[in-house]
Amino acid sequence: MKYIFILKAVLHSISHRKFSVFTSIFAISAAFAFLAAIGCVSFGLAATAVNSSLAFPLVVGPAGASDTTLVMSTLFNTDKPAGTLDYEFAGKLASDERVSAVFPVARSDSYMGVPITGVESAYINEISRGFSEIGDDIEAHDIFGEKSGNCAVIGSKVAARYEMKTGDTFFGSHGSVGDEEAHMHDFEYTVCAVMKAVNGPEDFAIFTNLKSVWEIHKYSHHHGENEEHEHHHETAEMHCVHDMCVEVGKEHHAERKITAVLVKTKNPVFTAALEREYSENGFTSATDTGRTVRKLMSYMNKAEEAAGFFSYGTLFLVMILVFVTILTSINERKREMALMRTLGIGKLPVSLMIFLEMFFISVSGIVIGTVGGHLLLAFCKPAIDFELGINLEPFFFTGIEIRGMLYTIITGVLLSLAAMAKIYRMDLVEEIAKE
Repeated sequence: MKYIFILKAVLHSISHRKFSVFTSIFAISAAFAFLAAIGCVSFGLAATAVNSSLAFPLVVGPAGASDTTLVMSTLFNTDKPAGTLDYEFAGKLASDERVSAVFPVARSDSYMGVPITGVESAYINEISRGFSEIGDDIEAHDIFGEKSGNCAVIGSKVAARYEMKTGDTFFGSHGSVGDEEAHMHDFEYTVCAVMKAVNGPEDFAIFTNLKSVWEIHKYSHHHGENEEHEHHHETAEMHCVHDMCVEVGKEHHAERKITAVLVKTKNPVFTAALEREYSENGFTSATDTGRTVRKLMSYMNKAEEAAGFFSYGTLFLVMILVFVTILTSINERKREMALMRTLGIGKLPVSLMIFLEMFFISVSGIVIGTVGGHLLLAFCKPAIDFELGINLEPFFFTGIEIRGMLYTIITGVLLSLAAMAKIYRMDLVEEIAKE
């Protein structure tokens, strides 16, 4: 009976201190919602990166390119390529018995900040999960065939963001995104297919025929600057995009250049051997994408740990605030607790009331923050997916959250025991008499 009375007393105390209790629970909940966001976004980034790295175990590019540049400029389309290779180099790799498939790529222009990459049909077949839209005269298995012309295959997020569909046309921007020298050129692309979502960087990319990349910059658009330029135009022209130089003579013969080759090897041992060979020959650079992505993930994990550290610190400060608030409330409730003592309720049950109150606040904050944070992530998933390209799993519980729960409960229990000890040692009758 007395423990039921204690429980009623706890609920009575909470109801009479609604503002302070609500503030405490809200502060803990906000910290846990932030932890949920950190954990889920980090997991989504890691999953996207790992899935992309598994598709192509090896990337080979020009000499001097760093591992990060090779991966970021090919798999993630977020960095500028370091240079070019001859297209024939892809054929050399394809003939290696340790290689199962090669996919040459050539970064060219961009559209509204989205990179346009020249590839072959085999690459689209490798990465796509089908097409949500495709032109009537386009063959899905050979999308960049002879009839493709200036065909552009766009990712699902590009189509959604810019409201593009098959048959639409657009002009690419010559030069790197954000370059001062970047400008529009007169090569018109036609959307011939929209890929279904693959939940990866490909959703935010535009692909065109590799051959068209070699032809796009055939003709110079800068006439009559001086006689030397005019004479050069009559014989041969050199046009460069991201160091991809295309020389054009009277027969309009374009030099075949690529920025990298994505390689599928037959096993990890071959991957390591090929990486070593093509990194030490002085003409190319190569990287094991899995290892490079793991290295990138280690940096991301450090950022996650730093964010978690500040979140844990915030939680600790909130728990201290709750503890101070409860200690302050003890002085206001001396008469209430003295009355309980005169009714025959012992020191331990009375001090247990303080423990239960703080434990209630801690657990409520954890539950509300965790559930609310994941529900908020589920609500924001379309926007996060659309804007950031992260395949978010809103109801996935990560280690950073579990550690946060553990730390909060331990801190709450320790501070509750400290508050209990203070009540237990107090002589409530004397305290009231002094007043």
